Amino acid sequence: MNVDFSDYFWGDKNTGFDVLYHNMKHGLLASKELSDFFRERANIEENNSKLFGKLAKQSGGSGTFSPLWHVLRKSIENIAATHLNLMHKVNDLVKDICKYTEEMQKKHKLVKEEQGPTLEIVQTIQSTTLVLQKAKDVYQQKCEELDKLKRDNASAKDLEKAEIKVKKAQEDFKTIMDKYSLVKEDFEKRMSISCKYFQQVEEAHLKQMKEFLNSYTEVIEKNHEQIGKYYLEFKRQCLELTIDNLLEQFVRSKYTGLEKPVLSREDLIPPLPLVNLNPTEPVAEVKPSMSVETKPPKREGSNKEAVLSPQGFSGVGQGMPTSAPSSPNNSPLAAPVITLSRNPLRNSKCKVQQLYPSLFECIRLYCSHAKSWFQIYFVSRNS
Repeated sequence: MNVDFSDYFWGDKNTGFDVLYHNMKHGLLASKELSDFFRERANIEENNSKLFGKLAKQSGGSGTFSPLWHVLRKSIENIAATHLNLMHKVNDLVKDICKYTEEMQKKHKLVKEEQGPTLEIVQTIQSTTLVLQKAKDVYQQKCEELDKLKRDNASAKDLEKAEIKVKKAQEDFKTIMDKYSLVKEDFEKRMSISCKYFQQVEEAHLKQMKEFLNSYTEVIEKNHEQIGKYYLEFKRQCLELTIDNLLEQFVRSKYTGLEKPVLSREDLIPPLPLVNLNPTEPVAEVKPSMSVETKPPKREGSNKEAVLSPQGFSGVGQGMPTSAPSSPNNSPLAAPVITLSRNPLRNSKCKVQQLYPSLFECIRLYCSHAKSWFQIYFVSRNS
């Protein structure tokens, strides 16, 4: 259906121009309301983005369920970013609507100036119509008075006066009628032009408003499509993270070792402390083993050797047993030998204790460890 305003805005009261003009003003109001609506929608999207971001930070991230938490958190963060992006696009649309509203206000001022003559002719025909209606009423009244006088058989003089009044009212009515006809012709001409003009203004306004709505619809549609893609991606990742996959990721990130610990017999033997009474001579590292060679004590003029037996320390210069239990290969087994170098203070036990306060404690510990070593050896041999 093709609509033409020039066919629908006539009438006895001639109010069509006012209707069209105020409708144009309503277009300005509609654009402001639309901008307010989109602005509120942008605020909603901003709040949604903040709420989704807050929700993403509350997600946990420990244990074997941690990868799924990560996927869920990433999905929520993407949705929050999408809502934020929608907020920016809607705000851009609000700016365009506000710019259009300002242009419309300027255009309405021009319309008022351009349609000023039509407004004047509308006011003229409205006033002329009132005068014409009043003249018509006066003429009808005079005619009714003349008819009444005739019915009442009034005098000729009264009838003559009444006829003069009727004739004068008729002439006034005719004069106003002629004037009304001229005004009406001009009104119809200008009103037709104004109707077409207002129709063009409304068509342009509706076209622009529909473009705003179409842009809004496209933005919302793309936003929903993007959110749908994020949900599909989230679903796919959840399906890929099977129970075995989750357990595998857990052991790869938290494993403590791939080999079981093995305790050897050597690990059970405590280390033997090394004691050197001469700080200038290096101490050779002694490693315990299952067979240790023994040296018989020798007494020389310059040096003396002290041997520690499993029973404890025998003292310096004293004889030590030279026999020990045989090993499986018939080799003698004895404790390691510590050689004590000659010291000028050797003849004084008190002086030695003063110079080496921890010497005897070290020797005591050494004997204790040696005794433990021999006990472990005999137990393992008997078993």
